[in-house]
Amino acid sequence: MIKMSQTTTKVTRTTLVIAIIALIIGALIGYAVASTTMVPYPKYAELEEKLKQTVGGAPSAPEYTFYFVSHGGPSDPFWATVIKGEQEASKLLNVRVVFSSPEKYSIQTLVDLLNSAIAARPNGIILSIADYTALDKPARSAIAQGIPVIAVNCYDPRPEGERIPYMSYVGQNEYDSGYILAKYLLNKGYKPKRVLIGIHEPGLVTLELRAKGITDAITQAYPGTPVEKLDITTDPTKAAEVFKNYLTAHPDTDVIFTLGPLGSHPALQVLREMKLTGKIHLLTHDVDDIVLNAIQAGELDAAVSQQPFAQGFLSVVFMYLYVKYGVIPPPHVPTGPTIVDKASLEIVKKQITTTGGA
Repeated sequence: MIKMSQTTTKVTRTTLVIAIIALIIGALIGYAVASTTMVPYPKYAELEEKLKQTVGGAPSAPEYTFYFVSHGGPSDPFWATVIKGEQEASKLLNVRVVFSSPEKYSIQTLVDLLNSAIAARPNGIILSIADYTALDKPARSAIAQGIPVIAVNCYDPRPEGERIPYMSYVGQNEYDSGYILAKYLLNKGYKPKRVLIGIHEPGLVTLELRAKGITDAITQAYPGTPVEKLDITTDPTKAAEVFKNYLTAHPDTDVIFTLGPLGSHPALQVLREMKLTGKIHLLTHDVDDIVLNAIQAGELDAAVSQQPFAQGFLSVVFMYLYVKYGVIPPPHVPTGPTIVDKASLEIVKKQITTTGGA
């Protein structure tokens, strides 16, 4: 058996990290050329030496501090994967990332956390724009004070001249994700009788946009079809109760859309308990092992993948490149949407195994 020395392993990992970041830099330069914007190229030798110190030896004190302010936290399987991504990037780049989120979904708490982050004067803030109206003033204040802001997962949907002037948004177009998911079902020739959309955080801009995309796709194809959006809360037990009560009251329901694991997990449970699996089409957003197994078993038609690990990882990388080298990120770094169904399960298995979500 051939054994690789620890030094060789470290060098290999360092080379891999350098290659990954070089590819990102190359992509940014390509974007810059296409948009006729000059982007400064970082000193590659300096980057290589830094990564060797970080990955191959004892890390020095963190070079920068970024605050990651999110509306969702580690108790949500989706956000646990985002956090894993930002943690991995922070280790590779030797930066400190302070993650903060409300214990329970609260826009006011999110605003308070953002104000606390601004007061700490970090080198950059990564922010989920869960409510652009509430976050508008503090986010603009951060930018005015010279703190760069990158939006992640949630964006400000207003026109460019009106929206919060963050540098970049890392994530998917949420309206498109809902629209594409609904069209997936419709393109198979299915005509729904009654559609239920379970929303676990009403008012959250990303979920509202997903719901609107679903609604528009259904009503454009089949005007007059009942499409009802229902608050299922973030409590799985309460969500299951809401689903069960609705299906009992509306037995003609034949399609359920959920907007994340907090909706898909209890929906699967209820359909099994009520022996409606296979009789009601279930489609969802975001992928984890439970959703993957349900697709494999034919209990769930399809899911939208937006790759949460990439959202956490890339937002930290782009902030680092901007602060360290002045590399300007593109306005939108899409991480989805991608439809995952039984035919395409293999493409996400590795991602789910290694990151916890897709």
